[in-house]
Amino acid sequence: MARSSILWALALALTLAFAVLASTVGPGDFSIAELLEVYRGGGSPQARGILWELRTPRVALALAVGAALGAAGALTQGLFRNPLASPGVLALPTGSALAVVLGFALGLDAEALWVTPLLAFVGASGFLLLLFGVAGRRRDSSFLLLAGVALGALGGAAISCTLAFNLDKWDLSRRAMAWLLGSFDGRGWSHLSWSGPPILLGLMLAVALHRGLDLLFLGEDTAASLGVRQSRFRWLTAGTIALLVGAATAAVGALVFVGLIVPHVARWLVGPLHLRLIPASALLGGWLVLAIDTVGRALSPTFLAPGALTGLLGGTFFLVLLARHRGEAL
Repeated sequence: MARSSILWALALALTLAFAVLASTVGPGDFSIAELLEVYRGGGSPQARGILWELRTPRVALALAVGAALGAAGALTQGLFRNPLASPGVLALPTGSALAVVLGFALGLDAEALWVTPLLAFVGASGFLLLLFGVAGRRRDSSFLLLAGVALGALGGAAISCTLAFNLDKWDLSRRAMAWLLGSFDGRGWSHLSWSGPPILLGLMLAVALHRGLDLLFLGEDTAASLGVRQSRFRWLTAGTIALLVGAATAAVGALVFVGLIVPHVARWLVGPLHLRLIPASALLGGWLVLAIDTVGRALSPTFLAPGALTGLLGGTFFLVLLARHRGEAL
């Protein structure tokens, strides 16, 4: 217990150190000394404005979004007992993006600030329900992956059709592309204020589901004999996944494959028990997304879309996993 506490304290300290380092990167670079001076209440008005109003909420949002996607990936793989399952592979970010793009096209986002995150949650939930409906009682990996690919293709086609019917609306195309590529540009305290609470709630629910996921890994019959109500448990887990993915996608757009990469690394570090795996996946997910956003800011004025980079990393990682499992029943 003492060793575990020390490790988690070290991990949190590293997170704080990474956040401080990330806050020094970008246009108008600051040294760590200048950053600490601002945090102590000093520094120039320009430095305080940049660091408190731009950098700090952006870093916090990157950590929160990465944590949500990492935890959602651990839940997805545990629920389907499939090492290749992830919210991205199962098309959940595509479902969120489709709902949001349709909301843009209909002008629903102008109604209220909460409309966009609600649409993202509804889109992720809807695609997950479709996946359950298509799969029925089947949970073999090949069928689930094919169903996810099919839903992703349908969602992508629907997004393309929506944009094709609105080619004269330049602003709609610009916002839609920003969603599809993902972006932390222009994100501030307001985005963190409405995406943070559902992400925090989703993370708490994810940790609370750890025992059922461990038992489900032993087999459905064993889980049922030990008190897991499988139908109710699947719905609750699916809702938690949709909440995490929906809130994260609503904040910054679609960042695919984070939920595939992170749980594998976390499982290698802390083992398969979900009480440790889910928090570790959340922590590593925050680090990964923060690193990607920091690299993008370091390359300024060159724009490096976070979603494009996570897609490159995740696609390569996915191919490596397939190669490793070649000839095996996944």
